[in-house]
Amino acid sequence: MKTTRERIAKKAERGRSTGWLMIIAGVLVLGVFGFLYYPFGLGAKINSDVQVLGHAGSGFMSPLSPFNPLPANSMASIVKAMEEHGADGVEVDVQLSKDGVPILYHDVDLSSMTEKIGLIENHAAADVIGLKYKGGFFYDLFHDEEIITLEAMLQRFAIYPELPVLHIDLRNHDPERHLYYAQTLLEMLQKYDYPFAKLMFISPNPDFLKAFRQVNPDTPLMLDTGGDFEAAFKIAVERNFDAICAEGKSVSAEQIKRAKDQGLQVTLFGGKSRSRITKMINLEPDAIQVNNVATMRDLLE
Repeated sequence: MKTTRERIAKKAERGRSTGWLMIIAGVLVLGVFGFLYYPFGLGAKINSDVQVLGHAGSGFMSPLSPFNPLPANSMASIVKAMEEHGADGVEVDVQLSKDGVPILYHDVDLSSMTEKIGLIENHAAADVIGLKYKGGFFYDLFHDEEIITLEAMLQRFAIYPELPVLHIDLRNHDPERHLYYAQTLLEMLQKYDYPFAKLMFISPNPDFLKAFRQVNPDTPLMLDTGGDFEAAFKIAVERNFDAICAEGKSVSAEQIKRAKDQGLQVTLFGGKSRSRITKMINLEPDAIQVNNVATMRDLLE
């Protein structure tokens, strides 16, 4: 029969064994996490000349990984991507007010992020510019952003030593305004001497893009795949567009290579985690409109 001292010693030994097992399990979990999160090893860099573009500035509101309280297309979001994280440029969404002012806003209806309702194209600019973004109580504690014009952003860029790459996602819901939209936007960019070499105009609507070619045959045009890469690829080649844009997780390396072999530039969008961004870079696109500029910049040599 075991003495009390022996039972205590045995129990302590089991405790130590359990402790070691927990430590070993923890190390294994961290090792697997590290392998998935840092596929090339901690601190490894990827050799790539892919352009780093802030998606709608610094991406979209997010509670973590990273925490981002800044509204898409807001001035603070754009400035953070460019001036804090060193993006090569940004992608922004441009809508045209009823009286012809290009305004930055992502969603279809103003009600999604402001106290006003309706399409921007049905409102005068004075009723939209300066509207406070409403992302929810928690996010709104960390920002005081408002809707801005395209010109306000261009004025900011004009003080940079070099103009950033600028991808413009074209937002227009009335086909009758396609040509007017194209004329207005190109005039604004010409006012700030923005070269076509730094620009790309994006839409899933080939007829909308065609309106830009009517205004200026040299306008660089990018067709958004809208989730169907093969159909968009065919249209882009037939219409002699310059580029194609696709969500990073819905396209293959083979598709990208085939598009590039046809002379098309390829841009991907999305990506917030280190592993997702790494996979996108390794697909070898020309540019990525990324939701986490800091992580993508850190990944590149």
